[in-house]
Amino acid sequence: VMGCYVHGLFAADGFRQAFLGRLRARQHSGLHYEQTVEAALDSLALHLAGCLDVGAVLEIARAGALSGPG
Repeated sequence: VMGCYVHGLFAADGFRQAFLGRLRARQHSGLHYEQTVEAALDSLALHLAGCLDVGAVLEIARAGALSGPG
């Protein structure tokens, strides 16, 4: 068992593949971190766009940004 918490440590495909390759018999997991994250975020954005009035949310956010803190 190995553990570590360094944010983004395994985000680099080359580093992650080399590191994990030393821990197991197979060399390549086939995981491409950036592509996987982007696909998940795109899927989430599509889902939210179908459930929310994104225009209204942006309007509220802009109004809050213009009014400043407090």
